[in-house]
Amino acid sequence: MRLHRILILLPLLLGITLTKAEPSTSVLTIAFIDVGQGDATLIRDGNGFDVLVDGGRKSASDDLLEYIRQVGVDDLEVVLATHADSDHIGGLIAVLEAVDIPVESVYFNGYPGDTQTWTEFSNAVTSTGLSLNQAQFPNTYSWGGINVQVLNPLPSMVDPDQNKASVVLLLDYAQIAVLLPADIDSSVENQLSSRTVTLQADILKVAHHGSKFSTSQSFLQEVLPLEAVISVGPNPYDHPTIETLTRLANIGANIWRTDYVGTVLLTSNGESYEMLPKLTFLPLSFHTIFSP
Repeated sequence: MRLHRILILLPLLLGITLTKAEPSTSVLTIAFIDVGQGDATLIRDGNGFDVLVDGGRKSASDDLLEYIRQVGVDDLEVVLATHADSDHIGGLIAVLEAVDIPVESVYFNGYPGDTQTWTEFSNAVTSTGLSLNQAQFPNTYSWGGINVQVLNPLPSMVDPDQNKASVVLLLDYAQIAVLLPADIDSSVENQLSSRTVTLQADILKVAHHGSKFSTSQSFLQEVLPLEAVISVGPNPYDHPTIETLTRLANIGANIWRTDYVGTVLLTSNGESYEMLPKLTFLPLSFHTIFSP
């Protein structure tokens, strides 16, 4: 095994800015929250429309709620569970039960889980007086100033695998695009191009915590991400895998790992964006990966 260091050309502590066109009058923020081995993404349009996509495991509930409160969220217009796995919905239970953060609507992939965590999540939704809405292809939404396309799952899946049935979101904010593919694998990636005009996105939240069975080279050639965020923590699966890290490096994407830098924060006015880790005192002049 050889140690390779990928140099970041612009200092991470100063952020990364790319010039686009047609700026928005507000500022989008997307926080890829460090919840360990799991996913939790807080999306804020800058005009009071706040969305939480997934919530990590139940063990991450305190950290998740602390972050949401610290950044001043006083209610959530949308809570979306991409699929029923415990490392995506566990922390949402505490969010739904938090009396100081009212939730206005809850979405899921349309395919209920069969675990105790799913039962607790479903009961928490019911206890708030809300119902579970389905987010499936080809639904579109307007989250404040953000245009949202649901690229997956299809509404006709029979006995679906939860990962393959994950909700995949393509967010467009003026000239900035963000792709959130949850836990899909390469078989679903291969299907996505037939469901949308383009998959190209400036920022990619890497699927399934960097599993080697996701984020194929052909998929990356369609997305062409400039930034790749991996939400990951200690795990027995070798996430993120050498194969995935190498493919991301080959495409030229800057790699952001929450297990290295903590919560990753994207801000954008629609014509440019910046990405900064929360823990800015870390030595972040390079990212380190291993490859054969």
